[in-house]
Amino acid sequence: MKKNYIETRYARLIDESKPSTRGFLRSDDFKAWGKSALKLIDEMCGVTSMYYTTFLRTHHEALVIGTEDARFPTHVSLCISILKSAYQEFVRESD
Repeated sequence: MKKNYIETRYARLIDESKPSTRGFLRSDDFKAWGKSALKLIDEMCGVTSMYYTTFLRTHHEALVIGTEDARFPTHVSLCISILKSAYQEFVRESD
């Protein structure tokens, strides 16, 4: 049951992130997306995992530099990659 719930939330977050990979997501939208992703990473791996702390740090830095900075799309892509890696680790451990 928990695995199905996490799979559904993960798929939704990945769908929401598709336009953001090129930096087209507004900072407010990215902030809300990041909060949801961080909650999911917590449920999958826990707050003490490297995925959680790395995502938190990268997401925060992206919000600080803002969408006008040329580095913003890179930070967004990193956050998406961290979420994907955390999900892959969760799937490996739950099988």
